[in-house]
Amino acid sequence: MVRSWWRWLAVLVLGGGLAATTPAPSRAAEMKPMDADVPHADSVLTLAWIERTVLERNPTLAAARSAWREAEARAQRSPALPDPMADFVLAPRSLGSSTVDPAYRVDIRQRLPLFGQRGLERRGLESEGEAAGYDYQTARLDLLRDARVAYYEYYRVARSLEINHDLLDLVRHFREVALAKYAAGTVGQTDPLQADVELAMLNHETASLARERRIVVARLKALLHLPQEMALPEPPGDTAPPDMPSAAERRAALTAAAWPELSAAQARVAARRAQVTLARRQRLPEWTLGAAYDRFWSEPELRTSVALSLDLPLNLGRLRSAEREARAGLELAEAQRAAARDGAELRVEESSASLEESLHELEIMQDQVVPTSVRTVQAVRAAYEANRSDFYALLNAQRDLARARLGYYAALVRAHQARAELRRALASDAPAPGAGARP
Repeated sequence: MVRSWWRWLAVLVLGGGLAATTPAPSRAAEMKPMDADVPHADSVLTLAWIERTVLERNPTLAAARSAWREAEARAQRSPALPDPMADFVLAPRSLGSSTVDPAYRVDIRQRLPLFGQRGLERRGLESEGEAAGYDYQTARLDLLRDARVAYYEYYRVARSLEINHDLLDLVRHFREVALAKYAAGTVGQTDPLQADVELAMLNHETASLARERRIVVARLKALLHLPQEMALPEPPGDTAPPDMPSAAERRAALTAAAWPELSAAQARVAARRAQVTLARRQRLPEWTLGAAYDRFWSEPELRTSVALSLDLPLNLGRLRSAEREARAGLELAEAQRAAARDGAELRVEESSASLEESLHELEIMQDQVVPTSVRTVQAVRAAYEANRSDFYALLNAQRDLARARLGYYAALVRAHQARAELRRALASDAPAPGAGARP
């Protein structure tokens, strides 16, 4: 019967040990599988899908969340009292002796920080955990900005390839017209040769754009944490220009901006201040309470004892150095906080100026340059077919139109990218204070 109880006890202990050593599923394992929610290659790639998927799958953001969770767990662990110390002393020769009783001593001691050291340490670690949370929010905003910039770069490359293909078809048609005119003897051999040179340059431009497309698609897949061999759909054929916030709206957003990088810097200042106060309190003694039972004493009244001890912080040079180090850390944190505010305000001004310039350029390209280039090509083409203009003028007019269309899409993409930078600068996608997601 006794052996049976011991057997069951061993099974329970072993089972509990195996359960304790079995690793819990990590948050990284909660990420969706590779083929989850990926749009079909024949569909249209939307910015909303890019934003949602990059927040769900990007490992950099998952790492920032894990760092936040680690910092909060460290803050929760710290405030506990230090573990007590226990001593056991035995006189081996007293065991089985016929002249003396078995002699041993059991001693237990507990260190007691009584001057708020634990509270200061907890306050500093809680501030570090808060800073880690704001670092996560900063990483989230940066990730959204990078995804938007890459998406619109993908859009620009797709439109550039489309324009290049249209231009190739037109030059091929112009070459056929030039060959027909050459066969009829109305133009010389120069026109078909110029068309061949233009086709060769356009083919090279196609290869260059294909390289750009490959790079930007790889960047998007890296942000989305998708395998590089997976195909991505094409972006939409057209997109509306972004809106420009008014000066009053920008001022209001700037006043209420919840910059996570500035909040993180402020939390680190609070942590450094707690460290400065903690360094000053290291000059205070620390108490230790102990109790012992000593069988080395033959008198029973002397066997039980209680002890109260304290350390003497007499190494003043070490303590002063610790205080100087803590003060220097506080000054560093305060300087970083000031730099964070200056940098945030600078990004708002830079992105606002870039957006204004891009929208102005876009308006000029859309209302003046592109329509004028279209009319010029129509006029020169009609003149060439009527033998009133040369082939070189027709090619130049067509190049100007292609450059105008490319300039329009480049200005459109720069405007969208500047708008993404402005949203990042204003922290528009940051959660409201007190509404941030838990790690």
